[in-house]
Amino acid sequence: MVMADYLTFMRKYALDKLAADVGNAAARLDNIQWCLTVPAMWSEASKALMRTAALRAGLIRTTGSDALTIILEPEAAALHALDKQAPPLVAGMSVMVLDVGGGTADATVHNCQALGGQVVLSEATCAEGALCGSVYVDKEFRSFYRNTVGAAAFDTWAVKNPGSLQQVMDRWEAVKCSFASNLPTSLADSLGQLGLGADGPGSGETFRVSIPPDLQRLMALEQQAVVRQQQQGQASELVLSSAVMRQLFQGPVEEVCRLAVNQLKAARRQGNARPCSMVLLVGGFARSSYLQARVRAAVLGSGLADKVVVPPAPHAAVLGGP
Repeated sequence: MVMADYLTFMRKYALDKLAADVGNAAARLDNIQWCLTVPAMWSEASKALMRTAALRAGLIRTTGSDALTIILEPEAAALHALDKQAPPLVAGMSVMVLDVGGGTADATVHNCQALGGQVVLSEATCAEGALCGSVYVDKEFRSFYRNTVGAAAFDTWAVKNPGSLQQVMDRWEAVKCSFASNLPTSLADSLGQLGLGADGPGSGETFRVSIPPDLQRLMALEQQAVVRQQQQGQASELVLSSAVMRQLFQGPVEEVCRLAVNQLKAARRQGNARPCSMVLLVGGFARSSYLQARVRAAVLGSGLADKVVVPPAPHAAVLGGP
């Protein structure tokens, strides 16, 4: 579905909901202020294309209409979390919003200033983004799962049983969010503060994802033997050790941490002599305990930030912001 088609569906859905709530007379386009969120890494040209799509979808009457506001996802997350879920801001503080979703991670550092009796945010650094969201961890898992059960068996099963595949991925989602194993020893100084030392929580923990019977029947004898050896005679589950879990997370998580540290360093170069007062970690991937621990280790260990705050519902922050 192209963007204009999606926005057309959204317009119809929003108008129907508004009509049910406030009546048809009030549920008119002239009474609506649209707020569309986009990744921080989007260029001005990409934002212009979003406005063109909104025009084609009938949300606005001209591309320059004030009825449409395009908001960067980290800014939307900050508005929501700081209003509903995070500690209040005080003039003189600085805050970095690290928004890690499904596809992208975006980071922006803001300075807090007093204006008209309120505290407002002003950008201290240009927003930066990277393709390192949770879907890249999912891709690593899917590749590992496919290689373990056999590529031919997996491909045949996935095409014929999409519902069963979705159940496997749903189970993986729960495993992904709960995993919080020990971190690399190179971050030992930070680990002491986090309670995640070399022998800390999760060092010998294992996680299990089912292998459905219809997939088992398609597996070659070699793959069945490998799985049975792991399971001590069972072939109904795939066992993921903490070491394997860390490997699946490694690439995307390291990229998120690099992005965060680079933004904090950029703020330092812009004249922010003191460490960032708070790193606000939001987005769907922010529900991952392992990502939270790694981000804390990276930014606190660097000495560039004082604390990391994860709101109770980080996955809803962008949606609730506007």
